[in-house]
Amino acid sequence: MDIPPFIFDINNVEKFNQKEIYTLLSDIERILEQEELLVYVPQGKTMIVGDLHGDYSTLMKIIDKFFKENFYSLIFLGDYVDRGAKAVEVVNILFQLKRFMPERITLLRGNHEDPFINRQYGFMDEIGLKFPNERGIFDRYNEVFSKLPLAAITWNDIFCVHGGVPEELEYIAEICDLPREKGKITHPISKQLVWNDPKERLNGFKKSSRGSGVKEFGGDVFQEFLERNEIQGVIRSHERFKNGHKEYFDDKLISLFSSCSYSKRVVTCIGVIDSDGKIDIVQI
Repeated sequence: MDIPPFIFDINNVEKFNQKEIYTLLSDIERILEQEELLVYVPQGKTMIVGDLHGDYSTLMKIIDKFFKENFYSLIFLGDYVDRGAKAVEVVNILFQLKRFMPERITLLRGNHEDPFINRQYGFMDEIGLKFPNERGIFDRYNEVFSKLPLAAITWNDIFCVHGGVPEELEYIAEICDLPREKGKITHPISKQLVWNDPKERLNGFKKSSRGSGVKEFGGDVFQEFLERNEIQGVIRSHERFKNGHKEYFDDKLISLFSSCSYSKRVVTCIGVIDSDGKIDIVQI
């Protein structure tokens, strides 16, 4: 597959002015408002990306691989901003991709796509440096972030989410009925979808050190979740690993990390689902 002409425009994304950004955000907002909070990903070669955190160079490698190796769908699991120096550029590129290929690009909401978090961990400061005369851009980005879906389900029954399994969620279809929260994520199920973590050798749910309302979940409730929803496994992100990934619960849960923003010595990985449904982990 040839790289579409608009991809070359991505090289100019750092030159986007305020007017172009506002237009991009409005276009993406309209697209996201047509999506459910639970997205269905159709059959085809699929790439799944973990946290990016402003890692521009890794994102460009991912895009290059996506087109050169004839992937059909591309799922990003959230946490596009904070930590890294080019969160604005990363978000604009992702939104540019979504604008031109809305059916093939899935952008999930992570815990950093929340103004309460990205006000503290770098995104607001980055916008202040790059757009010192336009404070409204920060609020506008977060308005669009609030429209991002919370989870996706692939054709081969893999549940994709930023954080993990919520204690109060019985069936994944119920995600479609959750509110789109404009500000801080407060709904118990939404919060756990973007914040929860798996924990080996744990039964049930346990309070997490990450904060109020956040849980760790064990293999027993995870297996019950799979069986109740008739799905094969879960792919999520939200945790940093030196080798870029970790498997939990007899490899039925895969956790990915795709950013070098914390350290250049961290390996960045993505997930790949081939057209037959086989899952693999690939280093970027």
